Amino acid sequence: MKKVLIFLIVILFSNQHAFAQDYINPLDFRLLLSGTFGELRGNHFHAGIDFKTKGVEGQNIYAIADGYVSRIKVSSYGYGKAVYINHPDGKTSVYAHLKQFSAKIDSIVKKEHYKREKFEINIFPKANSIMVKQAEIIALSGNSGSSQGAHLHFEIRDTKTEHPLDPLDFGFKVIDNISPIIKEIKVFDVNNSKLSSKHKIKKKNNQYYFEDTIYANEDIALGIYTYDKSNDAYNKNGVNKIKLFVDSVLIYHFELDKLDFSKNKYINAHIDYEEKILSKRKFHRCFRLPNNSLKNYKTILNNGFIKLNENKFHKIKFEVYDSYDNKSDLSFIIKETDLIYNDTSIVDSNSITKTFNWYHDNEFSNEDFKLSIKKNYLYETIEFNYQEKDSVEGVYGKVYQCHFETVPLHKSAKLSIRSNVPDKLKDKVYIAKLKNNKFQYFGNKWENNFLTAKISQFGDFAIAADTLKPKITGINIYPGKEIKKQKTIKCLIEDKESGIKKYEGRINNQWILMEYDHKRKLLKYDFNKIVKKGENQFTLEVTDMLNNIKKYSAKFYY
Repeated sequence: MKKVLIFLIVILFSNQHAFAQDYINPLDFRLLLSGTFGELRGNHFHAGIDFKTKGVEGQNIYAIADGYVSRIKVSSYGYGKAVYINHPDGKTSVYAHLKQFSAKIDSIVKKEHYKREKFEINIFPKANSIMVKQAEIIALSGNSGSSQGAHLHFEIRDTKTEHPLDPLDFGFKVIDNISPIIKEIKVFDVNNSKLSSKHKIKKKNNQYYFEDTIYANEDIALGIYTYDKSNDAYNKNGVNKIKLFVDSVLIYHFELDKLDFSKNKYINAHIDYEEKILSKRKFHRCFRLPNNSLKNYKTILNNGFIKLNENKFHKIKFEVYDSYDNKSDLSFIIKETDLIYNDTSIVDSNSITKTFNWYHDNEFSNEDFKLSIKKNYLYETIEFNYQEKDSVEGVYGKVYQCHFETVPLHKSAKLSIRSNVPDKLKDKVYIAKLKNNKFQYFGNKWENNFLTAKISQFGDFAIAADTLKPKITGINIYPGKEIKKQKTIKCLIEDKESGIKKYEGRINNQWILMEYDHKRKLLKYDFNKIVKKGENQFTLEVTDMLNNIKKYSAKFYY
């Protein structure tokens, strides 16, 4: 009976593997990566892999296996145009940043656009209502959404849990015999961050090393700046796993085998967020902050914190792997010593501090300023820093320093500023974050005499006004134009103040689908049956976040 059970288990796993081996490539040319699974991105781990598309849009995208379309999403941001296909093996494949859908899929999407009179839609077709076969062309590659260049974003998810899995575990072969690159390590002083230190790594004969002994105080933790490359691609991609040994004992093992979208923002606890803001480099913390719920730590002794013995030279070893188990090693020595920090900085008398514990609600308020942060919205306990600064051009009242942008928030805090702006401006002011002489819109809700907003980051905030209408520029349309061969209407829209909230285009008073590419500030309408022979009236209305409205109209002849 036991042998039969073992045999059945082997068959089961063999069949699961066979499903994976049955997948075909989503592109019909050599696969080159511009992004890897779990790569460190802004506020999230990369949930898939990015395939290069020869630097152009319009490449055929193929279904990797039989299945049915379970979701279609169209957005100006994020994944842009995306298709989700459920497969019989319990996996879902995702294809994103598309230029356009296949005719079969597009006809359904277009109907929904016009039914809802919206460009941004999220459709969940009934199971088996849109069937696709393996190798069927389902779309053309593009650069839609928040993509920064032509490519295909591709994912494999567990259908039941929706957890993304590493697609490179499913037979999509990328030529990669290059081991990860290790650039720098960081020694964190647990008791005094001012004594933390960074050390550049050297490489000789394919061996990484740091030749000098590193001296540090007793309580430390470590971080590493590393990335991966694959053959014939210049991109700096993410690594797959990191192991840290102290005196031959594995104390830390971080691995990106799968992700959980509900935990994704904990990336801001995993990386050295301050280093990201200041130097634009993303160090992996090889230790865990108190409020970090990531499940990717396979081993983490004492949460990764290290206590050095004053009488011992400690041998440290890093092992860094990519998805194909190419490995890089780094070894060095750390010795405990007494380091003292002489703080010569001058304390600003206008600065106020208050301890904010991550595990309960936190409040700070005075006559003109209020801040409320819910428990678990911080990753660790901080000394919140508040200061009032002089007003600057373009704001009403003072500028309020709400801690430092080098400290992340897991979820948005509520910020309120008292304002005495004139009544005529009350619906035209908003909470703005100030940085590099630019204003970033965060909200404009009034509660009594306080203007409030949800803020997703710390920094300097003030009240700003936006009374200017958005701008509309016709690219290939103008009043009185006679159109013969033209098949589109294109307009540029822009709002340099609070930003664009919504837009609506019409022809002959009927709503038309205008696709929005926020990167190029472009609206585009493809002619359909709404355009009639002879005279047509085109109108476009654009509204910003403070409800300033700009209208554009052009009579044209077709």
